[in-house]
Amino acid sequence: MGHGRKKKRTHAVPSQEEMEKIPKTLVVKSGSVGRSVGALVSDVRHVMEPNTASKLKERKTNKIKDYIAVSSQLGLTHLMLFSQTEAGTNLRIGRIPRGPTLYFRVNKYSLAKDCLKLQRTPHVSDA
Repeated sequence: MGHGRKKKRTHAVPSQEEMEKIPKTLVVKSGSVGRSVGALVSDVRHVMEPNTASKLKERKTNKIKDYIAVSSQLGLTHLMLFSQTEAGTNLRIGRIPRGPTLYFRVNKYSLAKDCLKLQRTPHVSDA
């Protein structure tokens, strides 16, 4: 009978200028961290997709300078770095290459797998 309306707001393709303004992130861990912090890093990468380097391979010997050198080649704009000390877990968010850098202490966090275990009917999106 009638025609459905055409969605104009949500399906608009971003222009090149808008694409350049979208931050591209690099989420990594620094130093020796536990398994739970490593899982937290992978969860944050999953949340930040598609504008993050999610398949980056890390080594324990990598330093922050190494990540900054690689970031210009990959077109990354922000660095999220998780580290663990005796006092707790820390998060640093910085704009690459010059800054500013924000420092946070992570008090509590829940991993995605823990949230799925609590649900009666867990729904996972593989997208």
